[in-house]
Amino acid sequence: MIVILLNCVTLGMFQPCEDVTCQAEWCLILQVFDDCIFAFFAVEMVIKMVALGIFGSKCYLGDTWNRLDFFIVMAGMMEYSLDGHNASLSAIRTVRVLRPLRAINRVPSMRILVTLLLDTLPMLGNVLALCFFVFFIFGIVGVQLWAGLLRNRCFMGEDFRT
Repeated sequence: MIVILLNCVTLGMFQPCEDVTCQAEWCLILQVFDDCIFAFFAVEMVIKMVALGIFGSKCYLGDTWNRLDFFIVMAGMMEYSLDGHNASLSAIRTVRVLRPLRAINRVPSMRILVTLLLDTLPMLGNVLALCFFVFFIFGIVGVQLWAGLLRNRCFMGEDFRT
């Protein structure tokens, strides 16, 4: 759990827009922390796979939360393997955001809440369809009522004070 919290702090401190090439000392320190955290997650996954087995009903991949962990670690491995090939990794790096979801598995009450939330998602399909229909109708009505009335209104008048 401490490693997951450290990962959250590291992700929050990372600023890719300020140092794109990650040459600053602060960025390199965060990269070392990220590498250590990834190594910890990978070793944890391998130990669990050896202890539980890989395939079967009571195995590592038999649990949904372990599948999430597996997906996160495999995406990290793909990121590290493609890092030197000058590939665009921004889509793969966004998977880092899923790492804090590992904490849900560690807290039983959060695990129950997320499981119940995921169980209710199929029942929300009709509600979402109704909301889409209502928003669509009001969108059509709004376009018909105000079509062209706000044209060229993206400027501030002379009497506008800031």
